Amino acid sequence: MELEAPVVEADPARSRGGDEGMLQTALLPCPNCDVQVVHKLAQLLLPGLAAACVDSTLRNPSSSLAVQLRAELVRYITDRSNSPPELPTETGDDPLPDHDDPAEALATFLDDFASSKRSIVVSISGWLPYLGGDDGRDDRIDDLVQEMEATRFWPIDRRQAVARDLLRSLDAVSGGGAGSKFRCHDELETEEKLADHVANRCRFRPVRCRNLVQGCTAEVSACRAEEHDAACAFKLLPCEQGCGASVARRQMDRHCVTACPMKLANCPFYLLGCESAFPACNLGSHCAQFIRTHVRLLLDHNQIAMADRQDLDLEERLALLEKCDSHGTLRKALDVRALTSALAELEKKMSAQGAG
Repeated sequence: MELEAPVVEADPARSRGGDEGMLQTALLPCPNCDVQVVHKLAQLLLPGLAAACVDSTLRNPSSSLAVQLRAELVRYITDRSNSPPELPTETGDDPLPDHDDPAEALATFLDDFASSKRSIVVSISGWLPYLGGDDGRDDRIDDLVQEMEATRFWPIDRRQAVARDLLRSLDAVSGGGAGSKFRCHDELETEEKLADHVANRCRFRPVRCRNLVQGCTAEVSACRAEEHDAACAFKLLPCEQGCGASVARRQMDRHCVTACPMKLANCPFYLLGCESAFPACNLGSHCAQFIRTHVRLLLDHNQIAMADRQDLDLEERLALLEKCDSHGTLRKALDVRALTSALAELEKKMSAQGAG
């Protein structure tokens, strides 16, 4: 189906406020709400609407049906969120959920709304695999959500307006329960003071993540900035292994395992018997420090015998090799292949000196 652009948004009466409220006070309320909570609620609305559309018909939902159900859903959420927790709503639904998390309350509203739209035929189809069943329903919902997002049927900013109204309603009804800690309660005397408060002073004013330069595009409420920063995947942190590099939190594990010079490494002579483990950057110093150990292991492993010196014991052979190694070739060998090659060259050198 081709979905139309949205025509129904948050309840106009809630957005404008009633004349009675305007007469009672001249104070201007701050409209700011917790950015992350509003975004989370807005993200729930589209799948909730899609579920109601799918549950209303066995066919592909039409554009007109989606528009109608969107308007009904907004009114339903407004009605449920404005109902006192101890009283049922006019539609006969359960009382308002007693949740501290507005997302849980909204999820309950959405589930109840979708259930109210489910026809007998659609309910029966859930028990019949050849008519789709639950798996088929979930696939249809996912497909419809993707189509709605692609056509901007219900843009995120319009859904956020509904989410903010929901938070205000939950706050007003619960009297400090769900919603109360997710919105600003300040009221200002003039438009100028309100504008300054909203932009510069409100603890719920939207701010960009301080790691924007590193690639984080998140927008959060000012009072949540530290909390976000403490978990931001783009925040630069000192390497956990102490190499001195600054690494993004999301890349820390990979850095420590691959690129970090302080990553733990096994000795390249491990298969010969050296079981030492050390930071990778210390490979050179380890090989230089344990050259005798590595040469001894290599000679034992390969049973290397120097020409005309088979009568020498191992320690004497090691001393002779070190004496002949005037350029420190053995100490510079960082793996078995390099050390084997260096030993072979020294053997040739000593053989030539013996012949001379």
